[in-house]
Amino acid sequence: MDSEISKTTIEILDEMIRLAGERLSPQAGERRLRQVAREHRDVQLDVLWEQEAMNGAVHYDALLRVPGQGTVSVGYCPDRGVPFALRGAFRWSESEMLRVNEKRMTIPDVVALLDFLWDTPYLTDRLVETALVAEALERDPAAFEPTREELQAAVDGFRKRRGLFTAEATMRWLEQHGTTVQSLEQLVDGFARATKLRDSVTAGREEAYFAEHRAEFDEAVIARIVVPSRERALSLCASLRAGEVDLLEAATKALRAPQRTDLPWQQPPPLLARVRRGALPEERAAAIFGAAPGTVLDPWDTPAGHEVLVVRAIEPATFDAATRRAVRDRLFEAWLAERRGASKIAWIWGQQP
Repeated sequence: MDSEISKTTIEILDEMIRLAGERLSPQAGERRLRQVAREHRDVQLDVLWEQEAMNGAVHYDALLRVPGQGTVSVGYCPDRGVPFALRGAFRWSESEMLRVNEKRMTIPDVVALLDFLWDTPYLTDRLVETALVAEALERDPAAFEPTREELQAAVDGFRKRRGLFTAEATMRWLEQHGTTVQSLEQLVDGFARATKLRDSVTAGREEAYFAEHRAEFDEAVIARIVVPSRERALSLCASLRAGEVDLLEAATKALRAPQRTDLPWQQPPPLLARVRRGALPEERAAAIFGAAPGTVLDPWDTPAGHEVLVVRAIEPATFDAATRRAVRDRLFEAWLAERRGASKIAWIWGQQP
């Protein structure tokens, strides 16, 4: 084996032995191991860790790879540590994700439910993108280390989006979702790092992109009313155009009318919304942004029903803070798409033995 990987293997093992005698967080320990590997540029490192629930001890495994040569697996278990045969002994199956009473749900079950039944068709794309982001962050973790203020902002944003305004509400949410404060902190840390990665990827490119795609960031303020039948939608359009019915009154009647609302995709959208041209299907964007304020558009078929839309205002794009964030998101999505096109992706959970 190449002398470089031999030297790295010994140094990684020495660091694992030192970590076994310290009470560091798994993230801090992983950073220490990666710091050792960064001193050997020809060696690629993957780190896996597992924290024992009983005593908080952390076990690390490392894979050291030299392209074109081979891979070395390194692990260390101190005396009186949890034996490898018992590590994760409560797992019935690596493919199982949830048990409720005697009912078990596997990862394929969950993905199918989220992807198809619950109308989140981009779940698998997001999983791939998350892996690509994690891969990029691992190459230079120190460059994306969040500050204390950035971490706090990420935590506050997470709690605000979910209405967790008290410690009790946050703990209840953690319990309901089968996670811990430590896991939440790891997720938030990853989110903060991903935000810094996005900003790094897009820095200095926002204004040029905006100038080239300015029209895509135009905004419209719209009002939407969804009714169950096309006949009723056509009648509502005629009444609104003739001024025979008030918009708010029509929206109230639509909500009170009998219709199926028991499934997520049948829930009506909010009455008022702000939309960007580039986020809409081309035909829909042309109809909205080609209309004058006050125009009642023809009914549009949606998963929730037949939508009657009134254009309230059209606002040409300006390069403000919100638009800058939207541009960064667009640039980052393009960066991810490029990386995905060059990646090898294998869906292991869907393969049968």
